Amino acid sequence: MHVLAIMGSPNKKGHTYQVTREVEAAMQSLGEVEFTYLFLRDVNLEPCRGCFQCVTKGEQRCPIKDDDRQAIVEQMGAADGVILASPNYVGSIS
Repeated sequence: MHVLAIMGSPNKKGHTYQVTREVEAAMQSLGEVEFTYLFLRDVNLEPCRGCFQCVTKGEQRCPIKDDDRQAIVEQMGAADGVILASPNYVGSIS
């Protein structure tokens, strides 16, 4: 089994990472699980421009083409499970 852990924290060894490692250890105690950690601070993700092209004409019409979004979507699709891990900063997730 392959699990992709998407880490929203800018701190690579902080509490969010430590908690996710505990989840990994618990899962591995039940059987063989391969974890891949993807730190969002290390990828190029452009913010949504609010143009609504994806809503009105389909997701393929999104004008953002030069970021890492598609590669992340492909990694998520190839994984057996995905963990979205985020700290809570000022009452909101990253």
